Formats: sequence, C-alpha cells, structure tokens
Amino acid sequence: MMNSEAEPTPQYDVFICHASDDKETFVRPLAHALRRLGVGVWYDEFSLQIGDSVSRKIDEGIVGSRFGIVVISKAFIGRPWPEHELRGLVNRDVEQDLKILPIWHGVTKADVTRFSPSLSDKFAINTQLVDAQAASIQILRLVRRDLYDAHPHAELEKLVSGEAIFELQAEIESLREQMAEYQCPHCGAELATRIDAPADEEQKHWDVVETFVCGFQVFGGTVQHPCPLDPAYPTLEDYTLVAELVDERPSRQWRCEARPKTAMARKVRIDPSFGDSEPAARRKVEASYLYRSGKMSNAEWFDIQASPSGQPTPAGKPASV
Repeated sequence: MMNSEAEPTPQYDVFICHASDDKETFVRPLAHALRRLGVGVWYDEFSLQIGDSVSRKIDEGIVGSRFGIVVISKAFIGRPWPEHELRGLVNRDVEQDLKILPIWHGVTKADVTRFSPSLSDKFAINTQLVDAQAASIQILRLVRRDLYDAHPHAELEKLVSGEAIFELQAEIESLREQMAEYQCPHCGAELATRIDAPADEEQKHWDVVETFVCGFQVFGGTVQHPCPLDPAYPTLEDYTLVAELVDERPSRQWRCEARPKTAMARKVRIDPSFGDSEPAARRKVEASYLYRSGKMSNAEWFDIQASPSGQPTPAGKPASV
C-alpha cells in the first residue's frame, strides 16, 4: 500500500555520524573539504546552534540527508550518541532510499565486524590509505556525480585544499588594486571625469584632472578639492564668517561670507549667502558648508536658502520665497 504523504525532499547530501574524539584528526577536515567541493553537509559544528535540542536536530539531519557517512573508530564504538545516530541511519537505510558510506578510521575489519556485521560488508574508505581531502573527493564521486564530472581531478584537488580559494582571493586583491585608481581613496566614490588640462598659462605643460562623484578632485597629483571623508577636510572653524549690511530698509539685506583661514579651507569654497538679518545670513552660510561637506541634503539646503530667516520650513508648510 502506497503512503499518501510524499517524502520530504532531502535538504543535505550527507549526514556525518562520528565520535567527538575524531573531530581534530579527521572529521572536521573532512566536513570542511566536502563543503569546499559544494556538498551539502549536516555536521554538528555547521548545523547546531545554542539552545537546539541535540537529539531532535540529529534526527532532522538524518531524515533530511541522502547519504549517511559513518566514521567508525575505536572512539565511536560503544559511545551512546554515535550509536543513536547510527540506529537512525540504519533504519532509514532499510526503510527508505538512504545509503550508508562507512569510513574506517584506525580500525580493522575484525573491529567493525564485532561492532556491526552489516557495516563490515559494505565497501568502506580506510583512512590508513587516504587523508580527509582524498576521502572527500571519493565521496563527492558517489554523492554528487554532477559536481565530480564538472571539474578535472586537478581542479577538485585545488578546491578541496583551499588553494582555489587562495587563488581567487589573490585575483580579487589584484582587481581591487587595479580599481583603486578609479575610486576615491577616502570614500570609494567612482571616478566621474578624467581630462587633460594645461598646467601653465602658456599651455606648454599638461596634466590630468580627475574628479570623483564625492567632489574629490586631483590635478597632477595635487588635491584641488578634498573628499568630505578626508580627515583633513576643513571644519567650519577653519573659516571666519563675516557679515555686513548691504541694503538699507525696507529690504534690509545682510550678506555673510566664509573666509578661509587654512590652506585646506581655501580648496573648499563656500558661496556667500543673504538673509533678512545677520543671524539668518550666517545660518545660510553654515548650511552651505554642511551641504558641501555632505552632511546636508540638497532639499534641506534649498529649503534653508529659500527662507529669508534662514530657518528650515516646518513640516507641512510651503517655503516662502
């Protein structure tokens, strides 16, 4: 009689059943090698989190795996948790389509026969003959033939050893170095323009002007305009704010300008502003500085500039021009 409930789709390619004593010598390197090859692995260090029910998560891992790797060792034989996992795998092997892949780790056929005659009859990987990396490639051939056939053996050896990852990291680092000249060194903004320009009035010498999206500009290796994230970017204290009355009543307009006090401040020009009072004109200049330094949006800056008092418009009210 057929079961009306469909079996759940396996979440993992393999479940690794082992004794904790064997982690350092074999199991952990095997689990990481399989992962690097693209195998879906249920392994306690990958799959268990603080607060999990160990027995329930193990049972879920067994049910959700297509193959069960059993690392049989002297530490494994007679331990309660490995035996619990093994019973679950054996039950699935009998009742459902799951295959057990034994690995003999420091044990003989006689040891395995005394422990489990049924396991001793299965073809096994012997760690006296292969290491974890070589074993992982053998397992890949059985559990993910698609991945095994997609790569030459030499490439699999690179993947499993991590050499391919190191090569990829080196390529990424090389690309970063190549891209660095197209990015602002302070904020990473993209290069906007790169043009040739004369370096003297007679136009006998020319050099390159590079301008980045953030406003950072370099001409012939000399900073013409700093990036707002440059630690040397001028602060408002690097300017002297000078206000003067330029129109008498009835308009009574005040003008305020920011006069640079440092060499870096001279590279960041702040446009003069006008207001109906000296504080208003000052507030507008301060807003212009914040806008130039990337600390105020264009909309906020425009709202303050459009207000004669230099105050931002309250929410929900139109700005007066």
